[in-house]
Amino acid sequence: MRQTKAFTIRYVRELFRSKAALFWTMIFPAGFYLITITMTIPDEAMGAGEGGVKAVIAVSFGMFGAIIAALNSFCEQLGTDLEADRYHQFRSLSIAPSSDLTGRLLAGVTLSVTAFLAVIPVAVLTGAEFSLASPLSPAVVVLAIVTFAIFWMVVAIAVTVSVRNERYASIITVSLALVAYMMTGYNGTDVSVYHGPDRLLNGMPHTLATRLIADQTIAGSAGLTPPTVPTVLSGLGLLIVYSVGALAIGIVLTRRVLYKREVVA
Repeated sequence: MRQTKAFTIRYVRELFRSKAALFWTMIFPAGFYLITITMTIPDEAMGAGEGGVKAVIAVSFGMFGAIIAALNSFCEQLGTDLEADRYHQFRSLSIAPSSDLTGRLLAGVTLSVTAFLAVIPVAVLTGAEFSLASPLSPAVVVLAIVTFAIFWMVVAIAVTVSVRNERYASIITVSLALVAYMMTGYNGTDVSVYHGPDRLLNGMPHTLATRLIADQTIAGSAGLTPPTVPTVLSGLGLLIVYSVGALAIGIVLTRRVLYKREVVA
């Protein structure tokens, strides 16, 4: 527990001291949201439901910031440690690999949640209207972001340990984030620009999480159908399955690749 706390504090400090990480995860999505609603969305597209449309766009960009936090910021931090040969030092100490992994995940989740929340006040000031579907909606939002972030952070671990170069890993993860966002109809919030099978929007981790959050926080949830947004239990259940599977892979990668230890020992 002491090691986990120490790793968490270290990684949180590094992430929130990085001007680049804060810019790309908070300022960039919020700025992109402002540009979108003022320059690229025609007035007739807003209509009577302007507040709801802006809210959906805000959730979309908030989750984009969360993807950047979980993928790019996470991999840059890990890549820096690999290039600095810090794991040679860690292996020589009595460190539990699970403490390191847990600390990284907690720090990454913290940044992901913060990145999502950073867009919401900006959206409210521009007229976005949010409405909770139930008293449990805030818990659903947090759980959706946490499970979604764990999946993408493990993807970042896999990319980083495969490339072992901070610069290339950063390029790959940024590309993944952009492709995941743009090719799926802005995280599944605008089905009119998505050209794949509809059922995948409720199956991919980033689109499923985003659609669940929008459905729980926005009355009407314009642009989310078809397909129909899944129920909270089925949606969160699938996200939990994704995160548990990803976590198992993350444990294997951390123990076998980073710490050069057996998986079970």
